Amino acid sequence: MKVVYNSRTKPADISAITEKFPELDFVVTYGPDDVARELGDAEIMFISNRVYVEDMVAAVNANAGALRLIHFTTSGIDKALKSGGFPEGVTVANVAGLRGPTLGEHAFALLLCLSHRFRAIEAARKDHAWLRDEITKTVAPLKGQTLVIIGLGATGQSMARKARAFDMRVIGVSRAYEADDLVEEVFPRERVMEALAQADAVLMSMPSTAETRGFLDAEKFAAMKPNTLVINVARGDLINEADLIEACRSGTIGGAGLDVQAEEPMAADNPLWEVDNIVISPHVGGGGGGPKDTALDDMLIENLRLYCAGEPLKRLVDWPNMTV
Repeated sequence: MKVVYNSRTKPADISAITEKFPELDFVVTYGPDDVARELGDAEIMFISNRVYVEDMVAAVNANAGALRLIHFTTSGIDKALKSGGFPEGVTVANVAGLRGPTLGEHAFALLLCLSHRFRAIEAARKDHAWLRDEITKTVAPLKGQTLVIIGLGATGQSMARKARAFDMRVIGVSRAYEADDLVEEVFPRERVMEALAQADAVLMSMPSTAETRGFLDAEKFAAMKPNTLVINVARGDLINEADLIEACRSGTIGGAGLDVQAEEPMAADNPLWEVDNIVISPHVGGGGGGPKDTALDDMLIENLRLYCAGEPLKRLVDWPNMTV
């Protein structure tokens, strides 16, 4: 059985995977031209959502005669769906939850940066100004505050665990998750306004689909408290950015921490840069790891073993019924 592993970096080291499956024929590719040349007799392809765009879609669709499984090395598959989807009859899997703990850390870093006024602290440092009294009175400790998590997948649950460690009250908005020891109360999406009215902080942790695009808009910001902080580590298009800018500048909400934006990379003239109470990071929330981080390889090996054994795969994606 032939397996194509498309890598974003050269040289690719997939030895941790190949050594587990000496009976399989692995071929590493580095782009659409390589894929077009190698895919014709391959049954499985591993690939990142980041590169599954129009030219890759064309290469896959034109050479997918033997292809049965496309396994993403990322949690998201939104670029693939927006760029044309997949060949008919092909099974799609991903690594959902892979970066949940790391994204939860980054979300909390953004929240603490805002609540403990690190932007003001850093500005004072640059000016060599000791503004203890001025900054102290603006700090907002998290203990006793209410965090609303919209989307309770791996990232949302990771954030909930961290919030409880900070003695925050956690409530959620989800279509499937039920209240438990971690999340005190869960609202369906239809009642999101009730949840937002209680929020001191809001974490966006839902997928980007046609239904959720622009989910946070002027109406929902107006339902929040003037001190509410909005954190987004999911997808940039979940938030109407023009409405967010207005809400932050007008004092409708307290501020925002964004690791994702609607258009990436952000243009130099994007007005988000100029809003004092918006903290921006360049989509690095899931970053980190290193040679000892084997989580991705472990997930891919697990599903490859299941596939070879003819058993049901984990983290399957029902892509024909998804809209973007």
